[in-house]
Amino acid sequence: MEHTPPFPGAAHAGSTEGGSGSAETRYDTAPHMSPRVTAIVLNFDLTDDTVGCVRSLQRVDYPKLRILVVDNASPGGAEERLRRELPGIEVRGTGGNLGYTGGINAGFRYATERPADYLLVLNPDTEVDPGFLAPLVEAMEADPRAAIAGGTIYAFHDRTRIWYAGGRLVPWRGLAVHLHQDERRPPAALGEPRPVSFVTGCLALHRVSLLPEIGEQDERFFLYLDDIELSARVARRGYRLLYVPRSVIYHRILGGRESRLKLYYSVRNRLLLIDTAFAGPVRHVARLYFLAAITSKLAVWSIARRPFFEAARAGLADYRRGVFHEGRGLRFRPPGGA
Repeated sequence: MEHTPPFPGAAHAGSTEGGSGSAETRYDTAPHMSPRVTAIVLNFDLTDDTVGCVRSLQRVDYPKLRILVVDNASPGGAEERLRRELPGIEVRGTGGNLGYTGGINAGFRYATERPADYLLVLNPDTEVDPGFLAPLVEAMEADPRAAIAGGTIYAFHDRTRIWYAGGRLVPWRGLAVHLHQDERRPPAALGEPRPVSFVTGCLALHRVSLLPEIGEQDERFFLYLDDIELSARVARRGYRLLYVPRSVIYHRILGGRESRLKLYYSVRNRLLLIDTAFAGPVRHVARLYFLAAITSKLAVWSIARRPFFEAARAGLADYRRGVFHEGRGLRFRPPGGA
């Protein structure tokens, strides 16, 4: 289903209007000079969304874009369905559910079998604006110390509402926040490309030449909070993360829907994140802050929401036992849920 952009010019964010950052000027007239980008879309039981995401990528006005779909052992013959519904698109399987982190790492390895300058990671439950990619590449080309860049992410079903417009790490709380979340501002009102301390994994353009130094996704996380750890790691290595306002995509966010699966990984991985991303007094403050918060919630859930109590308690127990990667999280996945 086609959707028109909510803001004038959103579909042509790289045009010459409004500044010199022009996708049409720089790339369309000299496609032989365009950096090579491979987009990686990881599917696990979200095949309808993945097909929609890939079809939106096929409309992107960038001359050197390769699309790679990685299926993380989705049930029900999803890999074959993807090949059938996306003719001409490369589809690779992982052979097992490796989680988000393992699936993305597999995608990186598949993608770099062929030359690429940048690897683009996209959540499968997103659709992209046709002009989203050139501004990202242009910002990265202008800043050789930038390792990862992300853009503006609007809600899919309310395309004027911001979900992410830059991010900030909050070390003493052991988390990151999305800037301008729930505001209604067009890309042109969000300024120019600039450094941030957190880029969400929902949309992330990675510089291939820095991957050996920065490293892969930390597969211990499996799901959730891995992008915060990666952002902190990039900063520790002395590189920058960029936010590029005129790169626009749309995300099928779930709003405030709660999930025992997400709770398990969020509890376990929050403590792992604090251990790996922060140091010194900040690490101790973050740990105390989180443990105080989760202890109070556990007291309430033990009475009022027993299923959530069990998921959170399992996450804490597995952290203490050093049980990472998949752990016990998938047992809390709702029947038939993604």
